[in-house]
Amino acid sequence: MRRLAVAGLAIAASLTPQVVLAHAQLLQSDPAPNALLQTVPASVTLIFSEAVAPAGAGIKVFSPSGRQVGAPPVARGSVLSSAIDSTETGTYVVSWQVLAPDTHPSRGAFEFNVGRGSPNPYSALANGPEIGTATPTGLVLQALARWVHLVGFALVFGVIGYTLLTHRQESFRRVVGSGVILLIAAEPLALLGQLASLSFDGDTALAVLGSSFGRVIGLRLGAALLTWALLATRRAWPLLAPGAAIALLDGASAHAILGLPGAGQVLVAAHVSSMGLWAGGLAAFLIAPDRRFGRYAAWTLTVTIASGLLLAFAHTHFGDALITSGYGRVLMVKVLIVGVALVAAVARRHRTEFRIAMVVVAAAAVLAALPPPI
Repeated sequence: MRRLAVAGLAIAASLTPQVVLAHAQLLQSDPAPNALLQTVPASVTLIFSEAVAPAGAGIKVFSPSGRQVGAPPVARGSVLSSAIDSTETGTYVVSWQVLAPDTHPSRGAFEFNVGRGSPNPYSALANGPEIGTATPTGLVLQALARWVHLVGFALVFGVIGYTLLTHRQESFRRVVGSGVILLIAAEPLALLGQLASLSFDGDTALAVLGSSFGRVIGLRLGAALLTWALLATRRAWPLLAPGAAIALLDGASAHAILGLPGAGQVLVAAHVSSMGLWAGGLAAFLIAPDRRFGRYAAWTLTVTIASGLLLAFAHTHFGDALITSGYGRVLMVKVLIVGVALVAAVARRHRTEFRIAMVVVAAAAVLAALPPPI
C-alpha cells in the first residue's frame, strides 16, 4: 500500500517544480505590481478571475518600515479591497490569500513604490511563487488527503457492497474498520494541505474552517464517525446511508462544470461511488472470492469509466486542454492506467487489477487536488 501511495503522489510531485496554477487568478490590481506612485493610495484593490473569499487576513499591506497598514478586506464578488493607513514613502509589499468557490486556495504577493524604492522587511514575499499559485507542499498534501479519503471510502463502502452481494460479513470487519480510520484521518490531513497553500496562523485556520471547505470536511468527518458507530450494529444496509452522504459531499465540493453545475456535481458523486465500489469490491474478493463478483465488477467498472470520461470531456472542453494543462496531462495518465486495469479485469488477473485500481485512485486524488481548466 505504501508503494502505491508513493507511486500516485509522484504524479503530483512531478507537477510541482514550477508550482501548479490555482483556479482563482489575480487578473488586475490597483496599484499595479512595481508601480511608482507619488502619494500613498487610499486602498489596494484586487480583481480575480472569479468570486473569492478572503482566507484569514485576506490582504496584508506592509509599509517600508514593516508595519501592517492594511484594513480588514472588503469582498464584493471577484473584487477584494483593503484601505491603507500610512504616510511612509518607499516600497510597499502587498500579500494576499483567498479561497475560490470550489475551495481551491490561491495566494501571492507584489510590490509597489511610493516616491522611490526602498528596502522592506517583507520583500521576500514578493519573490515567492508566481501570483495565483498553490504551493508544491500544499498540492502534495491535498493529493495525499484525497488518496487516503478515497482508499478509506473504497475499503468501507466497496467492501460493504461486496458483503451485500455475497452475504458475508465477519471476514471483513477488520478491513472495514481500517477504512473508517482512513476516512477520519483524511479530514485533518486535508485541512493541513489547505493551510500549507495559504499560511499557518490562527486567523487563516478559522477562515478555512468557516468556509465551504471547512463545512465539507466537518460533515464528512461526522459521516465517518457515524459509520464507525453503525459498525456496532453488524448490519450492512444502514452503512450505505453515510456512504451516499460522503459521495454527495465529494460531489458538492468538486469544481462546478461550466453549464452543468448541479448535474456535474452529481456526476462526480457517481464517479466516486462507482470507483469505491469497484476498488473495495476487488479487495473483498481477494479475501473471500465469490463467483457472483464478475457481474458486480463489470457494472461498477463500467460506471466508473463512463462517468470519468464524461467528467474528462466536460473539464477539458472536449479535449482542448488535455495537452496545455497539468490537469489534462494527469487525466491522460489516469485514462491509460484505467485501460491497463480493464485489460487485467478481462484477463481475470484480479490481484493485478486491485494493484492498478489503487494507482487509479491515486491519479483520481491528484486530479481532485488540481483545479480543472474548464
